[in-house]
Amino acid sequence: MPLFFVPAGQVSPTGEVQILDRDAWHISRVLRSRQGELVTVVVEDGTEHDVRLETLRADQVTGVIVATRRTRREAKAQLHLLQALPKGQGMASVCEQVAELGVTTIWPVLSERTIPRPDREQAAQRTERWRAISREAAQLAGRHRIPEVRPIAPVLESLQHLRRAEPTLQAFTCHDGELRQGLNSVAWDSGIPTAVLIGPEGGFTAGEVQELATHGARPVSLGPRNLRTTLAAVVALTVLLARAGDLEAPSG
Repeated sequence: MPLFFVPAGQVSPTGEVQILDRDAWHISRVLRSRQGELVTVVVEDGTEHDVRLETLRADQVTGVIVATRRTRREAKAQLHLLQALPKGQGMASVCEQVAELGVTTIWPVLSERTIPRPDREQAAQRTERWRAISREAAQLAGRHRIPEVRPIAPVLESLQHLRRAEPTLQAFTCHDGELRQGLNSVAWDSGIPTAVLIGPEGGFTAGEVQELATHGARPVSLGPRNLRTTLAAVVALTVLLARAGDLEAPSG
């Protein structure tokens, strides 16, 4: 059943639901839904409602709630991804995949070896596109929240900003080089917010790794093979989700 995010204010106490704008267009024009069909809507607290559609317009769809439930679809671990901008459409692919996996926030970052250097207007346009992609991916995955996509910024600035917001933050820099402990076995508390830092093709420089370490980002390995930056993010987050027990089958 199609799933859509709605603000709590669009669900009335008497059970009427409004679905607006892009989602209304998708339901009425793309899915070509009809009166009487069901969709699922999710509000911010994770409550799911099955909604029977009543009126369908391109800008507004209305319906009534026929069933309500609470389910846990969000990851137990609060994971933040700091991803150096890949070439081409790589960042869009990363946003799509990690939004499905369950990441909390996505921070597109610049590092010394980052090749894309969008100007302010390009950066704003790309960020809005990545937000739309992340929203759609989270909906398709059946999540209860949309991962926030932050504006493009230098990696150290982003890490410092995140640490101010999350003072207990744990951080790991995924880095090739001399032998180091693997992310799969490094000491980690899954109950504390965690940042994963992924460099560009070619990785972070040794100087960047050292500077990030002075701000609490521990260097870790993702194994003996060289991974593309767009794959490294997915692998790193999957490792932590598995360690937190978030890839187990749902109980009941």
